[in-house]
Amino acid sequence: MMEPLYIPGRRQRIMNDMMELMAVTTRGLENVSADEMGRIAGLNLSQVAYRRVHAAFSGEPADLLDLRTVDDIFLHLAAWEDLIPQRAGLAQLTELAGTLAFTEALGAVARVRPLGAEPVFSVTANFVGKRKYNADEIKEAVAAGVGDRTSWRYAAENESDLNLRVFIEHDRADVGLRLAAASLGRRAYRQANLPGSLKPPVAAAMLRMAGVLPGDSLLDPFCGAGTILIEAALAGADARGGDNDPLALTAARENAARAGVSLTLEEWDSRHLPLEGRSVARVVTNLPWGRQVEVDEGTAALYRQACAEIDRVLTSNGEIVILTDQPDLLAFPRHPVVTRTEISLFGQTPVISQFSVR
Repeated sequence: MMEPLYIPGRRQRIMNDMMELMAVTTRGLENVSADEMGRIAGLNLSQVAYRRVHAAFSGEPADLLDLRTVDDIFLHLAAWEDLIPQRAGLAQLTELAGTLAFTEALGAVARVRPLGAEPVFSVTANFVGKRKYNADEIKEAVAAGVGDRTSWRYAAENESDLNLRVFIEHDRADVGLRLAAASLGRRAYRQANLPGSLKPPVAAAMLRMAGVLPGDSLLDPFCGAGTILIEAALAGADARGGDNDPLALTAARENAARAGVSLTLEEWDSRHLPLEGRSVARVVTNLPWGRQVEVDEGTAALYRQACAEIDRVLTSNGEIVILTDQPDLLAFPRHPVVTRTEISLFGQTPVISQFSVR
């Protein structure tokens, strides 16, 4: 019997010549991203960890650029062990960065985009666990080591050709080189933003959780700047939504035009949707919540009435996926909760609730 492809929290060794990958994702959505990645031909998952998915890949690097649920994808360069949390750890990071080998990773990058002979590089750093130094100091230490090894110039991320990602978890670090020119999570279509606008990879993950397929009717009754609807339309769904804010609808139309998709958008009151009963197969929405959005009326009353309308318009075999920081206010008599997934977003910990019709 074959060993499972991946085991959360433990890296498995893959004995082949495939390129090693590290995807960075939203905390709480690691398994959703792993599922998406695992469906790519030639990709073998090796580990699901905090905010990361590791894999080995034998296909064309360009195929990885179509991933929707990950924040970014990196060519894994090294795993550093026994990192020192005291100030002396900065010198250790510089020394380790000076040992990084870039040749194979640069070859993969060159297969998807042009690179100059002397690229400009940046460093992004994240860490989990207490340390006597901060993320900016980590970046400077790593940059110094890379600079000693290469003739590359160090610059800010928005001015660089290459980005190094250093993800430190307690006494271990994973280091990767970004495959694309910019983060995959930064969709080119998203130019018009509003407070509380959803990260596109989170929207894509919610759609995946709802099982949205090409041709499905998809409703977002609180569409805001249209991120969920656009991601759904890009996946081939028949996307329809609305909002009570004309400015939000203007933003949604502008973003949809940049994405090259057609949406059905209306100004409406989500408590009284102008839709026929049992007419929608999937409802995926980001309700007003938290510090990002002010709700003019009682949140409980708004949620109760919105849930009743969602229940009315959903087909008999429909699916509901909702993001909010108050999941206990959601009530669907016909729809039991299938999963509740806490994620990290906007410095808060909202919950994605998934409901299925009985």
